[in-house]
Amino acid sequence: MKSTMIIVSHVVNDAIIHGFVPVAKAMGLHVVLITDHKLSHLKLASEDNQFNPDTVLECDVFNPLELIEIITENGLKPDAIFSNSDYLQTSTAICGQFFDVPAKDWTVTLKAKNKHLTRQVLSEKSLPNTQSALLHRDTVLELELTFPVVAKPKEGVASIDVQRCNNKAELDNYCDAFWQKHSTTPILIEEFLQGPLITVETLGDGEQLIALGGFDVELSAPPYFIETAASWNGPNSIQYRDECVNQLQTFGVGFGICHSEFIITELGPVLVEINYRSIGDGREFLLDNLSSGNWFSTILNLHLGNKIDRAFHINGSAHIHYVVAEQDGIIEGTSTSFTHQEGDIVTQQQVLKQAGDTFRQSFSNKDYLARISIVSPSEQSLEFTRQQAISSFNLTSVSEVTA
Repeated sequence: MKSTMIIVSHVVNDAIIHGFVPVAKAMGLHVVLITDHKLSHLKLASEDNQFNPDTVLECDVFNPLELIEIITENGLKPDAIFSNSDYLQTSTAICGQFFDVPAKDWTVTLKAKNKHLTRQVLSEKSLPNTQSALLHRDTVLELELTFPVVAKPKEGVASIDVQRCNNKAELDNYCDAFWQKHSTTPILIEEFLQGPLITVETLGDGEQLIALGGFDVELSAPPYFIETAASWNGPNSIQYRDECVNQLQTFGVGFGICHSEFIITELGPVLVEINYRSIGDGREFLLDNLSSGNWFSTILNLHLGNKIDRAFHINGSAHIHYVVAEQDGIIEGTSTSFTHQEGDIVTQQQVLKQAGDTFRQSFSNKDYLARISIVSPSEQSLEFTRQQAISSFNLTSVSEVTA
């Protein structure tokens, strides 16, 4: 009899569609997808033969009580309950605890997702931190912070609505614009951390936590924080990895996959945020390539109760470049998606916007026109291939002409 893997998801996303679901099926699991967007997932399943869950169920996936109820009502006896969504880690963890399957600590997932709680935990545990304050609409608060500051939603993702403000006037303008769109959402204000950004990718089985590696990340110019490129196991991520992992362990990170970001300040690494799920924006597929197709299965096996395979390593060199649209307009150009291999260097270009589309800037990763990833399992230099791929790309956003 097949083991039952329940995957909890929100909107349609590439990691679930072309990663976790098909891999779970290839592992011989009975895969049940639970989502609050059932119709869009069913439509995709009818169009994409890679996406083939056995069952798609619908409920309010943000509510763990509804998750428990729909699993029970359908007579399911899960062997694993998994989600790769930032927003759904806590409800999934509570649900996993109820059904007594391997699960993350829901109190840690909550503290990781809520950036205000994250800063409080860092202070309570005497970990490196930055000064912060929480702002609510219509609440007058005199900030005792030094400018510049970074303003962000309390529970945001992917640099959406994240902005550097150099003075109070810029902060006031940010708050006014943000609350016009999200009137009840609190804003977290943090003192700006100066230094390069790195990521740390960790894997835990409940007993041991290991660092798989990390990315040295390049960012767009202020005031926004769009990731424009990343290199696997760059010098900063190698130098500061152990110190970052120690901070994560003290915070409470343990079971499952976790993607965390740190700024390397003059005094050392300071946590920016914990995303208690797999890395995204195409880098999960880059790491799957470098790990000989074992990224998704390794993560799912933890939720099935298996221990970390000590032989699992991610070796080689890898780089990803994001082509960012620089203005509103119509997408023009002829670049298309492709995969090309020369020797052991594999270049994959994934076009995310189509010629003819109308584009509106969000100053986040939603502005990506394409991502270009290059990997070499034997750690060959990627610079020539990277430059060649970037110079050949010709998709862009062109300003609309109005009469």
